[in-house]
Amino acid sequence: MEEIRKNILLIAGTGRNVGKTLLACKIIAHLKQSYPIVSIKISPHFHELNTEILKQNNNFQIAEEKELNGSKDSNRLLRAGSKRVFYVQTKDEFLGEVLHFFDSTIPKGSALIIESGGLGEIIQPGLFLVLNKKNNKNIKPRAIRYKQIADKWIEFDGKEFNATYQNISFKNQEWVITKQTT
Repeated sequence: MEEIRKNILLIAGTGRNVGKTLLACKIIAHLKQSYPIVSIKISPHFHELNTEILKQNNNFQIAEEKELNGSKDSNRLLRAGSKRVFYVQTKDEFLGEVLHFFDSTIPKGSALIIESGGLGEIIQPGLFLVLNKKNNKNIKPRAIRYKQIADKWIEFDGKEFNATYQNISFKNQEWVITKQTT
């Protein structure tokens, strides 16, 4: 059974370069004055880290990004205005362990934006956004299932999204999309 985590805005995608980090940065920049946001980027791909490693074992590595300069996604999230940014390398089967670490590291109810493909399998976030490259028909089976349960399926043409992020907010420790009035 999926654990309900209303304080998590989960961003997943149908593949690489579909705008996940760009959308996260836009949301962070838009909301950073209202409340502190913690960002977590989770990757199933392991490589050597040159940032401060907070926890490491055979199942995962967790590092905190503190460097504003640089071209990594974690640098971009920090520059956008996240109060803290973490980069996690783990396989999907260890995501529960990773969440447990953050439960003891980040104050309960904090506004979290997490970029992860696998986390949607084990939690029910407050808001679930799935991104796809416009006209992409080569969609992973997991992403097809996510399309059914996502709060919003967003297309990205390489420059613009087919949805707005200005109506996303964090109220009472929960991510919500408010209805726009015309």
